Amino acid sequence: MPHVDVPLLSRDLFDMPTDLLWFSHCKDGPLPRASAAAMHALLGTELRPWEVRWNEDFLDVQRALREIGATLLGVDAQDMSLVTCTSTGLEVVALGYPWQHGDEVLIPVGEFPSNRLPWLALASKGVRCTEVALWDGHAAQTPAVPHANMEPERRLLEAITPRTRVIAVSWVRYQDGIRLDLEKLGRGCRARGVHLVVDGIQGAGTMTTSFEGVSAFATGGHKGLLGLQGQGLLWTDRAFRQQLVPLGTWLSAPDHFSQGGTQAPSDALWAEDGRRLEAGSPSILSCAALASSIRLLVESGGATALQSHISTLQRALLAKLAEHAAWATEAHRLDALVQADRIGSTLSFAIPDDLCARLLRSAEARGISTSTREGYLRIAIHGWHATSDIDQCADWLLSEH
Repeated sequence: MPHVDVPLLSRDLFDMPTDLLWFSHCKDGPLPRASAAAMHALLGTELRPWEVRWNEDFLDVQRALREIGATLLGVDAQDMSLVTCTSTGLEVVALGYPWQHGDEVLIPVGEFPSNRLPWLALASKGVRCTEVALWDGHAAQTPAVPHANMEPERRLLEAITPRTRVIAVSWVRYQDGIRLDLEKLGRGCRARGVHLVVDGIQGAGTMTTSFEGVSAFATGGHKGLLGLQGQGLLWTDRAFRQQLVPLGTWLSAPDHFSQGGTQAPSDALWAEDGRRLEAGSPSILSCAALASSIRLLVESGGATALQSHISTLQRALLAKLAEHAAWATEAHRLDALVQADRIGSTLSFAIPDDLCARLLRSAEARGISTSTREGYLRIAIHGWHATSDIDQCADWLLSEH
């Protein structure tokens, strides 16, 4: 197993104590020092608004975030919109799509509320939201854990009916860590005339994917992208974007909008690019912070380098655990998922509740931060981790047996 002596992202880039092991970016990613400095540099415009430069201190900050976000995702910046979080990005789609009574949305069983509630709320428009089990036993009262031989994309595509208009999925699931094959699912959706809408927050920044066949991809910036709460990105396919009813705010107007409050005569009420779907004035400080964080990821090799780095460390941890009888079965299950490209940056261990409780108590004493969701213990690996961190993590996990 390869040894990673040096992290991809130096810990010196963060205000991270030397005795802390942060395995919780699936909950909150640490803001890099450079991103805090970018915010501080702009804070002067809030203290001295009479010195604000309209282009440099306002429009250019937004433009820079769209451009660097597009670079990281491998898409066109013209298709990027600024949103406050994953939820608002998905709401732009759910509220803007031209639904007809009797239309249907498919979502997987066990979606995070961000990708469940907006679709359930469409019931008032006569739209049905159907939840689909992704593997055998997934919808049971005590759900079965996922395995490498499952075919979640096939199950979703087979659930399509003549009334299905949208399939909305989490790219990487928040509790069990499963990563869907967006390329396979996107091709299948496009062939069937169905739009694929993606909650991307648990994979953005740390995983790579193709947007072929995807209609919309929304992500908040405060997890793997290392930004702040309250700033995110929305990518939309150009043709799909034209079907959505815009929010109609002032910054979504065409380029010839005047600061004086009037708009030059035009047949177009809204911009054609991603600004068309934006809700109005964003937090410039949050935009600057997220742009700085994403630039750091891009300059470190982008999602391709991060995914390789993370996968190497995941397999190293699982190999250590597989040597011990108490962990062997779960380690082999997760390793098979990693090898099948079914895992995001989070290893979600399905372990007994009593063991999980003991581990959480001992983690605090060891300076280890993890999290639990829906019966899974989550170990989220990012660019600041190296083999020495994995060794400490393994020692901790093995300490309660």
